[in-house]
Amino acid sequence: MKASKGILFALAGFSLFSFGDLVIKLLADDGFGPSEIAFFLQLFFLPLLLLLSPWIGGIRATLRTDKLWLHVLRALCGVAIFIMMINGFRQLGLALSYTLIFVGPFFAALLSIVFLKERVGRYRWLSMAGGFIGILVVLRPGIVELQPAALGVLLAALLFAAATIIARKIGEDEPLLAFSLFGSVISLQVYGFLTFWDGEALIPRGGQWGLFALIAVFHVAGSLLTARAFSMTETALVAPFHYVQLLWGTLFGILVFSTVPDVWTALGASLVVMSGLFLIYREYVRHREITAVITAHGGFEQERQKA
Repeated sequence: MKASKGILFALAGFSLFSFGDLVIKLLADDGFGPSEIAFFLQLFFLPLLLLLSPWIGGIRATLRTDKLWLHVLRALCGVAIFIMMINGFRQLGLALSYTLIFVGPFFAALLSIVFLKERVGRYRWLSMAGGFIGILVVLRPGIVELQPAALGVLLAALLFAAATIIARKIGEDEPLLAFSLFGSVISLQVYGFLTFWDGEALIPRGGQWGLFALIAVFHVAGSLLTARAFSMTETALVAPFHYVQLLWGTLFGILVFSTVPDVWTALGASLVVMSGLFLIYREYVRHREITAVITAHGGFEQERQKA
């Protein structure tokens, strides 16, 4: 029952992210630039966070962190990621942008070797190879012209991997609010500068303000639901549902923007998804093996002490 609830929360949360991204693309197609979308979104996102703060860690506990610079570094990665993803949504569409950003976990596995000193076995290397081959199939460099927006989303995937490593350095003991609040405060300042520095910002009118508020609601609700899903269910059960965003992106592309992925994109995306699922499975197996060794060692120590 608990696992079923976790899966439902994950499905709902990841789906809400995609609905928010759909509204972002609609606003981008209306002429709003990436920094403008990000700034006006934060005007609603930050107050929502503060309103919900008593239930997700509290302001006082969040500000007492001794890992402020790690949070700042992670927030700066997030600032760049969001800008490049919005540009990707506008120029590449949702489905292709999702496919490219989903290479992030493979980058994270590579970075974990360097920064976390983790050992990567042959199965994880195989999954990473499959993911990168999938991206090559989608982009076909040397055969078709490589779009700058695609390179931007790949850079966002690398920064996503870096943010993941930083989050692991921060640890699980930090309040949930800390992972969003610092990022939101820093984002508001950076996006505000990028939006108004030249004095030519496009200001929302009428119902457009409601669309920005709607994105904020979708993203805050999606964050809370996915965090709840991961807290109550094993990662191996929840993480695969991240790929529901690719399904939504494809569906939105067909129904809203009249764009159908070509055969190469579909084939490459399938390789990325299958490799990602295999990577999640191998992480799950590895975690269970480590847990079993620790448990067995603990039991041995207890028996030795009794003797």
